[in-house]
Amino acid sequence: MKKKDLTRREFLYKASAGTVAAVASGAIPTLANIKKEASTLALLGGKPVITKRVLWPETTEAIETSLLTTYRSRKWYRYEGGARMTSTFERKFAEATGTKRCVATGSGTQALHCAMYAVGVDAGDEVILPPYTFISSLNAILLMNALPVFVDIDPNTFQIDPTKIEEKINGNTKAIEPVHIAGLSADMDRIIMIAKKHNLKVVEDACQSLFTEYKGRKCGSMGDVGCFSFQSSKIICCGEGGAAIGNDNNIMNRLNSFHTLGVEAETGSPERRRWMIPATKYRMNEFEASVLLPQLDLVQERVNRRTENAQYLTSKLKDIPGIIPQKHHEGQGKATYYTYDFLYKKEHFNNVSIDVFEKALQSEGISTFRQCIYELNKEPVVENALNSKTFQKIFSKERLKRYREENECPNNAKRCKEDIGIFHWVLSGTKKDVDDIFNVFAKIYENKDKLVKA
Repeated sequence: MKKKDLTRREFLYKASAGTVAAVASGAIPTLANIKKEASTLALLGGKPVITKRVLWPETTEAIETSLLTTYRSRKWYRYEGGARMTSTFERKFAEATGTKRCVATGSGTQALHCAMYAVGVDAGDEVILPPYTFISSLNAILLMNALPVFVDIDPNTFQIDPTKIEEKINGNTKAIEPVHIAGLSADMDRIIMIAKKHNLKVVEDACQSLFTEYKGRKCGSMGDVGCFSFQSSKIICCGEGGAAIGNDNNIMNRLNSFHTLGVEAETGSPERRRWMIPATKYRMNEFEASVLLPQLDLVQERVNRRTENAQYLTSKLKDIPGIIPQKHHEGQGKATYYTYDFLYKKEHFNNVSIDVFEKALQSEGISTFRQCIYELNKEPVVENALNSKTFQKIFSKERLKRYREENECPNNAKRCKEDIGIFHWVLSGTKKDVDDIFNVFAKIYENKDKLVKA
C-alpha cells in the first residue's frame, strides 16, 4: 500500500470534527486496518456498511386508533358527519403552517391543479416554473391550457434562479410557481418581490418541503397558495393525499369550489346544491385524514432531527472530493430534507458513471432517489401539448416557435447528469447512523479504482 493512500484514508476518517475522538480511540477504524471483507464494496460481494433497515412509512398505535375510530363510525365521506377527521385536519394544518385556510385534497397534484384555477390561470396564460421538479408541477399548468415557461435553476441551490425570471415575463404571464425542491426553500423574498412588481400570483409547490422554514415562515405560506403532498414517501403521509393553504378568502373559496364539484358554499358542503362552475371532485376522504392527524404531533420532531443530521452529514462530506451537497439560500431555517441532494462529480471517481455510483450506495444500505434523471422541459409531454389542437388554437405559431427556441435550461441539464438524493428516512436516526452514511461515501471513494469492475 502506498503511503500517500494510507494518509488520505486516515484523513478522510479523521477530518470531520464529529469523528475525531472516535478515530483516536479506535471506535471508528480507518480503511487501512479494518477487515478485508468489510473494506470490500458490497457491490462487489463485501459486507454493507449499513444493515439496519428503516421502514417507511412509520406505523403507530395512534394511527391505528384513529383509523379504527373512522372505520367504526361508518362515516367515511367527509360530509357525512362522524368524527370529522378531514375538517379537523384542515383546521390543524392551517394553524401549523401559519395560514387562515386549508383545503385537503386527494393528492398534491390535485392541490396544484386547484391552485392554478384559484389564482385565475386560464387558457392562453403563461406560468413560470423551474425544470427541476416532479411532473405534477408541470401538469397543473397544462391542465389549465396554459403555457409552462421554464426558468433555469441556480447551479448551487438547485432552486429556480430569481435572476432569470423577469426576462421570461410578458403580457400573458399570470403566475410564478416556485418549487421548494428536495425539502429546502426557494429564494422567496426575491420571487415575491418580482411577482408584486409585475402583478403576478405565486403558487408555491411545497410538496417536498412540508414545515421547511424560510426566514421564520413555513414554505407554502408566503405566496397566494401553497400546495403539499402526503404521498407515501413524504415526511407525513397517507398513501396519497394533498392540501392547499392560503390567507385570501376569495382565492381559497374558488379553490374549495373547484375541488368539490363547483359548489358555491364557502364550506364546500353539497347541502347547498348550487353548482356554479365546471369542476373536479378532488376531496380528501376521512381515512386519509385519520392517518394524517396523529402524524401532525410528530412532524416537528422529524424536521428537527433531519435538519440536525443533514447539517452534520454536510460537515463531514466536505472532506470527500467529488461530493457537493445542495446549498441553502440565505434565510433557510429548519428543513424537511425530503431528499438530501448532492452532485456527484465522476472525475473524482475514475469517471465511473453515476448509475454505478448510485448502485454502490444502494448496495451499502442507503436508499437513494434520482428526482429528475430526465430534463422536465424536454419531456415528450411538453411537445405533445404544443402540438395539440387546443394549444394550436390558443397560441400563435410565432409564440410556440419562440417558446421552443427559448426552452433551454443548461444548468438543469447538467445537474440531471450529476444529481443523486438520499431519502429523508435515512437521516432519521442518530449521529452514529450519520457516521455510517459518511463511512459509505468514504468506503466507495477509497475503492473507486474497483468500481470500474462493477
